Parts: sequence; structure tokens; C-alpha cells
Amino acid sequence: MCGRMNSNVSMVSGKNSPMPLEDMLRDPASLKTILRECAASISIFDIMRIREFIERECAHVPRGYREAYIKTYTGIAVEAVLALKGGVGDITADRKSLLRTLKRLYDTSSPLIVVLTVIYRNFILSEPLHPVGTPFPGGYSVTEEHGTYYCPVKDKQKDNPSALCDICIAEQTP
Repeated sequence: MCGRMNSNVSMVSGKNSPMPLEDMLRDPASLKTILRECAASISIFDIMRIREFIERECAHVPRGYREAYIKTYTGIAVEAVLALKGGVGDITADRKSLLRTLKRLYDTSSPLIVVLTVIYRNFILSEPLHPVGTPFPGGYSVTEEHGTYYCPVKDKQKDNPSALCDICIAEQTP
């Protein structure tokens, strides 16, 4: 069931016909199966490539934050893949939010491992894309208060087309 996202925003399989995302979202069992199979398709080489990608993307990050970011982002990707391989918990999102997120990930040509990580963190764990405690320059970090997550850079990144802040469940730190 796993492959790539096509231009109709469907997950395409080499052995099955495309299933539009709208249909998958009507059938949670199908979506869970697809997520598990997609996670199972991620190899150790994919993990190595995502780490290399993260290292390149963090090249501009101030030295004091760079290694922590690389470790955090690689860790959440590995965590998502392993958890999804083991089976998926309940997806805690309405269809509209999940469909909007999947379309956004398609529009940014996000790799499968990024798609899985975003779905896992936002819609299964109900946690933000940056884990609580993720530091940002200026001494700020992602926080949680009474079940609401706050990010100090969300508004600053809203016009950045490569940032995924617009689909993250965190709110801007007040």
C-alpha cells in the first residue's frame, strides 16, 4: 500500500490501485494499515539519509544548538518509524485537519519519513513537531501548559515555505 504521493494526493502502491486520501480518511483501518506498511518500508539507509539531510539543513543553525537539533530531529523520525511499524494508535484528528496536512506535505514534496513523522507526532501523539524543551536562540523553548503546546518561533516562520509550522499543533508562545 505504500509508495509515493501522486499528483492527486493519493498513496500509490505497486500492487494496488491508488486510494484517494479522502477515502483513506473515511476508513481509519485502511489508514492505519497504510501507515504501518509505509513505516515498514523505511530502511536503515533511509534513516541514514534523513540524518544527512538534517545535518545539511542545520548547517546554518548556531553551533550551540546544531548538535541538539540534529539529535532531536533524527530521534523523532526514528521514534515515529519504529512506533508506526509496531502498529498505530488512535488518530486524534478530524478528517479536514489531517487532509489539509497531507496536502501541505505533498505540496512541499516532503519525503515519506517526514510525512510519517508529522502524522505520528501531530495526530497520534497529539504533540508538536518540535518536542517540548526544544531550544531556540534567545533562551526560548517549546513549552506545554495545561495540554496546550507553545512555540516561540511559530509566527516568525509562518511565511517560510519550507517550514511546517503552519501544520503544527503548537500555538505561538504568548
